[in-house]
Amino acid sequence: MRLFPIALDLNGQRALVIGADGDAPYTVERLLSAGARVSVVAPGQVDGSIEQASREGRLDLHRRAFLEGDLAGAAIVFLVPGDEALSRRLHGELAGAGRLVCTLDRPEVSNFVNPSVVSASGLTMSFSSHGVSPGTIRRIREDLGALFSDPRFARYIEALRRLRESLPRGPERAARMRRATLGFGLEARLRFPAWLERGGEP
Repeated sequence: MRLFPIALDLNGQRALVIGADGDAPYTVERLLSAGARVSVVAPGQVDGSIEQASREGRLDLHRRAFLEGDLAGAAIVFLVPGDEALSRRLHGELAGAGRLVCTLDRPEVSNFVNPSVVSASGLTMSFSSHGVSPGTIRRIREDLGALFSDPRFARYIEALRRLRESLPRGPERAARMRRATLGFGLEARLRFPAWLERGGEP
């Protein structure tokens, strides 16, 4: 799959999530944070965080099977894997009509990839393995989240924000901002499973 990465403005838009377990809670929370009006249709198990959000009035929860009318007005549709026939049918119908549909961690029945996102200290990063290894992406998200949660990074970003706002637009501001970032950098290393280090297979 060849992808063109974008950031989508969903503020005030309706988002439909079919299923309420697995990776659905993470997706639902991201949709809510983006200002989407979220509807969850869940014929089976419902994660506690989704139940809580429903009780708080942050989303609409429907404890039943998917109905065709659920698609009305939805700007984006997510499905939790499990109902293969439904995933393939909605992918064919919605993608063919130019609408956004994604079965989580199943790129073959999606017309966009739902990247993992880290938001910490005013920084937002997104990344994806295109469905190859959600577990690896989850670990990267957790490790980067911990790294950039360092309170010094928050102070650094806030100081840069204040500096930028205090300077008029133009070459002087650009030069001051460049000087202010001198000395910042990352020091990291990758760690791999023993089977890879041995040159074997998983």
